[in-house]
Amino acid sequence: MTAQQLNALLDHQTQKLLDNGFHALCGVPEAEFIARMEGLASSLESAGEIPLAGNIPLCVAFRPGLANLDDAMARIEAKSATGAVEMTPLSPDAFGVIDCIQLPPGEFYLLLGIDTGRDLLNVSPEESLVVIERCGRTPLTMEEGVALTMQYPELLTDKQSYNCIQMPGSRKAGDQRVPSIWVSKGRPRLGWCWDRNVHSWLGSASAALRLGEAAS
Repeated sequence: MTAQQLNALLDHQTQKLLDNGFHALCGVPEAEFIARMEGLASSLESAGEIPLAGNIPLCVAFRPGLANLDDAMARIEAKSATGAVEMTPLSPDAFGVIDCIQLPPGEFYLLLGIDTGRDLLNVSPEESLVVIERCGRTPLTMEEGVALTMQYPELLTDKQSYNCIQMPGSRKAGDQRVPSIWVSKGRPRLGWCWDRNVHSWLGSASAALRLGEAAS
């Protein structure tokens, strides 16, 4: 896709996030949020032609700790129900970004060339991570998965084009749980699954790259 096409998509996502009150959720005034999105648009222009793979071209992501994930999940709607966090015995705060991932600076950044992991259904997160890295891609973090589902809630219900997701880019040290988002008991759920278990409806999500604001 060209930078112009991606910027048109970014404009659409920006308006969708504003309508959803995402900026308020992140504690950022509307004008400042718009300015941050304009900065990301400038980065896209500077990047030129970006070869993308996957089934979702672009997503606005936020750094860990910026938004309360309980509140973020409550803004995700699927099957006429809003989402929730159910991660007992853990909480989202227990998970951190794995060492091989370097997030761009700033509160917001872009994920480009996202793949929800349709080719990784029935493959464990442990094995999927090896495949993702071998392909030169990067696994999504828990916060990125929440942001993706907020902007594309259809990934929870449109089984022809998407699938529910696991985010092996976030882990608790020494623990085998992997953050995951799927529909449970009729509502979107941020929960976890074991890293060596396989599921027919959960794929490990990845992106081609992350892009932050250009240095001023």
